[in-house]
Amino acid sequence: MKKVLVLIMFSALFVSASASASGFGSLQTATTGGMGKGNFMGSIGVGDATTFSGIYSYGLSANTDGRLKLGLIDGGRGSDANLMFGADFKYNIVSTKDLKNGPFDMAVGGLFEYYDDEYGSMWMLGGQFIGSYPFIMENQRVLSPYGRINVRIESISDADSELEIGFNAGIKWELSNTIDFFGEIQIDNIDNFYFGLDFNVM
Repeated sequence: MKKVLVLIMFSALFVSASASASGFGSLQTATTGGMGKGNFMGSIGVGDATTFSGIYSYGLSANTDGRLKLGLIDGGRGSDANLMFGADFKYNIVSTKDLKNGPFDMAVGGLFEYYDDEYGSMWMLGGQFIGSYPFIMENQRVLSPYGRINVRIESISDADSELEIGFNAGIKWELSNTIDFFGEIQIDNIDNFYFGLDFNVM
């Protein structure tokens, strides 16, 4: 329980500093799948913006995962839905499997996103820190609360670039050996709820 409180308190320090937002959310824990493992996730987002996306992740090494993301975003206000593209990676730096007394799983990485809307072309480039902890339930399935902080440079069309900070927190629920459910909240310029189903395909 103390480990969960540490993760929540650490993440909460950054909530008040949030600004502009990812259209994809986070939808990931700090753990990695392993070399050559591939997963596909379908996700939806509701709140300030409605989003639909597909996310493909691949294990680049034992400790590194990369993801490609493609989706649609509708920010409301009578605007049309727009295509969005993203990519990110994470490197697991602390694993509770290797360090039995470690506080929680930790990963660092980078991210990139791009989409067009009625205000122009938006892009973001930055880094991310992810923390999570796996709880094994009575049925031997794993429930993992997680949090992500991202710090990024963001720009819309020809406007000056700005430094932004965003926060996500959620739960990963292992439904079977090959299917996981994700649910999370994003506190950012786009305040959203995200839900996803992740399927192991490789």
